[in-house]
Amino acid sequence: MSGEPPSLEIFVRELTCHQTRLRGLVRCLLFDRKQAEDVLQDTNVVLLRKAAEYQPGTDFWAWASQVARYQVLTHAKRLGRERLVFDEELMESLAAESQLRAASLDQRRDALLACLERLPAPQRQLLEMRYSLGQSMDQIASTMSRPSGSVRQTLYRVREALLSCIERRMVGEASS
Repeated sequence: MSGEPPSLEIFVRELTCHQTRLRGLVRCLLFDRKQAEDVLQDTNVVLLRKAAEYQPGTDFWAWASQVARYQVLTHAKRLGRERLVFDEELMESLAAESQLRAASLDQRRDALLACLERLPAPQRQLLEMRYSLGQSMDQIASTMSRPSGSVRQTLYRVREALLSCIERRMVGEASS
């Protein structure tokens, strides 16, 4: 990518960053996985064709999700000639709901990351062993030279602390 103009590089980074959300939006609107993948591919092609129109610093997600919705509607109209599909109003409603949920999930993920950073290193290590590495309670207990029940209780307390922290951050964001 280093040979590309800076704006194209920014565009590709944005597209890559939002790919999972775009896939989720399209999957929400089209329940058939293969159709959703086809429409996502069409969406990516359209976005790449329109890359020159993207202004760095603007809301890429708003623009890309609008293109995705249009691609879903185009696909639905094609299918509509073949069989029963959702009407446009319902699809727009589903798309709006999907965007609200995605934004909420992004906020919760950001809150989780901030809360994880505030945990003491031993607690983060415990979470990593359990959830990133997939170790059993007995394996963790053995590694930490602690009784399994103690590890289980500590993990419970850490999860409760994270939940409390996330909820406080979400309330704080909602009030600001």
